[in-house]
Amino acid sequence: MQEKIALAGGGSAKDSRRIDEVFASWIAPNARILYLPIALRGIRPFDECLKWIRTTFLPLNITNVEMWTDLSEHQGNELFEFAAVYIGGGNTYSLLAQFLESGFDRHLAEFASHGGVIYGGSAGAALLGEDIRTVSHIDDNSIGLNETRGLNLVKGFAVWVHYQPQDDELIYEYQGKYNQSVLAISERSGVVFE
Repeated sequence: MQEKIALAGGGSAKDSRRIDEVFASWIAPNARILYLPIALRGIRPFDECLKWIRTTFLPLNITNVEMWTDLSEHQGNELFEFAAVYIGGGNTYSLLAQFLESGFDRHLAEFASHGGVIYGGSAGAALLGEDIRTVSHIDDNSIGLNETRGLNLVKGFAVWVHYQPQDDELIYEYQGKYNQSVLAISERSGVVFE
């Protein structure tokens, strides 16, 4: 089965509308979608997150959204009960730490390899790349996470989110320092991997 991954650079629902439409086109009507707003822990109340995603995707006929706020309360095989997984924005260091601690880094990779549909928005997109140090200029690593390898589901690219042309110098420095290819995504764009 073919995996399908959508990456959004961040921004508002209006900014990501086109990539949201592509994601919605991959999903059958009434299919269950898993929403993971866990990168927003302590930043935004989760009930607001759920309201936002439902408002964003209802016009695109995605109506069956379930939210998990703590990966440690779930088992990896539960992912296969969903047609797609949506990983939202927030703090990328916190997000990666939660995936590593719970083992969901491996579970999500397995879900993808079995044809799972995955959407990464902002921090979620950076998480799916090869390394999350691409967010070091915008995200605080107050948790002291030493591991920065992402899930590498977009094989061979580190993902730079919220890209602006003034980031070019930082990107060149990053590429030179870490010898990694960078996929830079602005807030009004998205990338699809199939």
